[in-house]
Amino acid sequence: MKSIINLCLCAGIALVLTACATPYDTQKHFWSFGEGFETVQIAPNSWQISFVGNTNTDRGLARKYVMRKSAELSQQAGFAYFAFTNEHLDRDSVGQFGVGFEGGHDTLWGSSSTTQETSVLVEVTGLHVKEEHQGSRVYDVNFILSNVDVEG
Repeated sequence: MKSIINLCLCAGIALVLTACATPYDTQKHFWSFGEGFETVQIAPNSWQISFVGNTNTDRGLARKYVMRKSAELSQQAGFAYFAFTNEHLDRDSVGQFGVGFEGGHDTLWGSSSTTQETSVLVEVTGLHVKEEHQGSRVYDVNFILSNVDVEG
């Protein structure tokens, strides 16, 4: 009986932890279960930004997060504009979580689920002037920061 209570408690905690979309300010590390942002500067004016969201983070929200993060990094580095030089957006089924226990007399009860993760990987280049950038759309940093709300 105690193991059933522990099982229900663990399932309840897991449900609470996955009930919301991955928050904007999440940095990727061990305790975020691989979800959140990871940013690497790859040149004086360029960054690689990756974001992984949980099942409740759809593609639109993940792209909005990356757009906002790109504008913040560009502004901090003194750029008025930015362009995505490379962008990759996926929604993948990952992992399985399963629980099983024996109910006696060779009966096995179990449950499992597959989760979805939305991931975005972009390369961002900061620009001082708004000009065509190798076929990419050029974004205004101040416009993005004023109009792209990530707080929900």
